[in-house]
Order: sequence, then C-alpha cells, then structure tokens
Amino acid sequence: MAVPNTITFSLQDVVDEINPTTNDLLDCVSDATFGSYDGSYFSSPATSLLEFRNYGASSVVLTLSAVGDNFVVANASVAQSIQLQFEYVSQTFTGNASTVTSGGVAQSIGATKTVNTTGGPGSIWNVSAFLNPFNVGFPGNGVATVTIGLTITAAGVDSFPTSQLTITKNFFPQ
Repeated sequence: MAVPNTITFSLQDVVDEINPTTNDLLDCVSDATFGSYDGSYFSSPATSLLEFRNYGASSVVLTLSAVGDNFVVANASVAQSIQLQFEYVSQTFTGNASTVTSGGVAQSIGATKTVNTTGGPGSIWNVSAFLNPFNVGFPGNGVATVTIGLTITAAGVDSFPTSQLTITKNFFPQ
C-alpha cells in the first residue's frame, strides 16, 4: 500500500512501503525505487520525509505519439532525464535506395542510436525521426520509404510505455 498522499504520514508509513534494511529515513532513501516517487513532491535526491508523500502510488506514465515526421514525448510529472532509443527499422524503394546516416556514417537496418534528454512538466520532446538522430539522403530516381522507430528506454521518475512507435516517410529525388 502506498504512502498516504497527505502531510501527516509518518516514517513508519514509509518503512512499511519500502521495507528497508533498517527503519530509518537514510535507509529508506537508500532502498527506495526511483520510479515509485510521486514527482509532485520529490526532488532528486530525496532529503526529507515529505518527499515520500504518495510514494508507491500509481505513477505518471509518459506518452509517446507520432505527429507527421516527429515523435512527441509528453506528460512528464517533474523535471527528469529521459532516454530515447531510435532504430532504423526498414527501407523499401523503387529506383535507387536512400542512404540513412547517423553522424555522417552510413547505417544498416537495425541500427540504433540513443539520445538522452531532459525536461519537465509542460515539456514536450518533439523529435524529428529523420533529422535526429538519423538523416536520409536520396541520390537517384524513384521513391524510398524509410521507417524509423522510437522506444523510451529510461525515465528519471515517471513510468513509460515499452512498445516501439514507428514513423514511415517517403523520400523522392531532390
């Protein structure tokens, strides 16, 4: 059962939720699970009993959506770090294949790139799938269809969806 969402909870409420090695605040902080804090009351690292308010209650879940050529990560409860993993999923083409690169280096299907970012309440990570971290060049004629995926692999406080979201875009000769 979660620590009560009040200002009148006790150290014993926290001890009952965390079950630390010893029944003191320092050990509770040491044994706490980072993602179980309520971001409305927590600042890293925890330094007071009040930061355990609502600890263990259902956490906020980040949202991941696709808008045009962009992935949008939103719904953060507090300022925190977020780790994103992009994947070059697939390419189909007629005519010449496009070139998918990262940092100027050609990439093969299945290549991944990790991006660490930070933000907080009201922040929206609007990340172009085709500019960061992968670039797509189209050298010839025809059409190339490239799919890039994104998975959230870590968040400092909030929980997150674990399934990959993909965006597919057609590229034409310039």
